[in-house]
Amino acid sequence: MTKKEQLAVFGYLTNEMKKTLFSKGDDYANEDRLSNFKLAGAISGGNASINCLNMISTKVARLGNLLNKDGDPNNESIDDSVLDLANYAVLLYMIINENK
Repeated sequence: MTKKEQLAVFGYLTNEMKKTLFSKGDDYANEDRLSNFKLAGAISGGNASINCLNMISTKVARLGNLLNKDGDPNNESIDDSVLDLANYAVLLYMIINENK
């Protein structure tokens, strides 16, 4: 893949990440867009960053299963899972840096 092709893919993916992150956030969160990570962390005896890291770990495990499976997934595509993983990384960055 050439640098030009990589730039095109990167531009496409970051646009898709933005659309997905903010549309899902409308469904999943209140005014504090990180509230679910904070609440889930508190429920499990941890914190928002550890909860988000757990979500990343779960997504990586699911991706591993999808990539090792024969045939296409029935529900969430590999591309969707990769997009979610990238967004979880962005959310983790936001959680870590929220109070700096």
